[in-house]
Amino acid sequence: MAEKPEHGEILKTFAGIVSKSLRVDVERVTEGAYLDDLGAESLDLIEITMGVEEAFNIWISEKSILQTAREMFGPGVLEDGTKLTGEGKALLLARMPELGAEALEGDVLLADVNRQFMRVSGWLRMIEGLINASPSACGKCGGTLGAAVAFRRKCQQCGADSQMVSGEEVNQKWVEEYRASLPATV
Repeated sequence: MAEKPEHGEILKTFAGIVSKSLRVDVERVTEGAYLDDLGAESLDLIEITMGVEEAFNIWISEKSILQTAREMFGPGVLEDGTKLTGEGKALLLARMPELGAEALEGDVLLADVNRQFMRVSGWLRMIEGLINASPSACGKCGGTLGAAVAFRRKCQQCGADSQMVSGEEVNQKWVEEYRASLPATV
């Protein structure tokens, strides 16, 4: 796979991984589809995650962006009991614009938010973001990096190891930047 694949190539590869894991026709894996509608359960999501990490040489966070943000903002800021607050809705829309504002209108239950993390378009955005955040060449010599092994990639020219960027690091950095852009009251 090329270091920086195009969106269509990412979708095609992702659709193949999902199709194989869930035993569904690859044509059903569209950007608007939800993995749970295609039959994904928790073990399937682990298999899909591992397949995506291997195919794209990325490291997906075990936490959602909302979980990471909740830890950084503290309790009661992004959620109020069982639903999102206005601040929580704004954060999700900023991070996941593919949701559209209409998906976050009215009371949005946290249980319903988790479903949004099943949307194929969200997975594609996440994959693209992690590809863009990850080094595409050796920092020492500029050489080609080999496949990921134990969250490291070895340069095929000089042999230097490069630590992979974790999805959690990407999420934390995004939340920090988002938070810094807000008025001081949040």
